[in-house]
Amino acid sequence: MKLTTKKNDGVSPVIGTILLVAITVVLVAIISAVVMGMTGDIGTSKVVGVQVTPNSTTSVFVTITGGANAGDLTNLSVYIGSTQLAAPSELVGSNVVVVGKPYTFTSAPSGTGTISVVGIFKDGKNQSIYSGTIKL
Repeated sequence: MKLTTKKNDGVSPVIGTILLVAITVVLVAIISAVVMGMTGDIGTSKVVGVQVTPNSTTSVFVTITGGANAGDLTNLSVYIGSTQLAAPSELVGSNVVVVGKPYTFTSAPSGTGTISVVGIFKDGKNQSIYSGTIKL
């Protein structure tokens, strides 16, 4: 009598390889979905040219020089560090910022500090349009 035995040695490695490939494909799909969801708002930045110059030891000139979205600006806020500078009377209650007109922001602390200009646009969004260091 002859005994025959089945050889199933090749089945486990093939199934293991198929499972590893399937798991990899699922993980790539999940990671791709998460990353693509995070980049949904890229490209919505406003483009505005800004020139900032110190006027005296307590005030700063801010001039909008142009840019694709300069006409959409309705107001400006200027900060040195965490201190908000007093807005000029032309911008108080105004709904338009004139390109090329220098606005004088006052009540600046003297010394060197980080200055930030925040633009308020017609669509209601606020965006930092300038950041730098200034010495008064």
